[in-house]
Amino acid sequence: MTNEQNELHLYDILSIGDVVGDTNRTVIATTQLTEAVPGDSYARWIAICFNSDSYHQYAVWDVIATPRGFSASGGDYYHSLLDATNQYIKRGGQV
Repeated sequence: MTNEQNELHLYDILSIGDVVGDTNRTVIATTQLTEAVPGDSYARWIAICFNSDSYHQYAVWDVIATPRGFSASGGDYYHSLLDATNQYIKRGGQV
């Protein structure tokens, strides 16, 4: 496997159940928005993540795959799954 293939293989799949960064939040829904471009950019998703120990249990984030793991940005935080799902759809997520 070439380095380019290896980079795509390792950093372009965000799945239900993955933990995002050091947030201890688990992915419960995800839609891929962009593909990885080897040597140039990483894949990007919109995701709903959950942590029962957080004040706002649900977060809707842009998630990017990097060599260090999944990194989240642009978060919106919610108490209910319904509110999180509505924001997820507004931001391009598919249910």
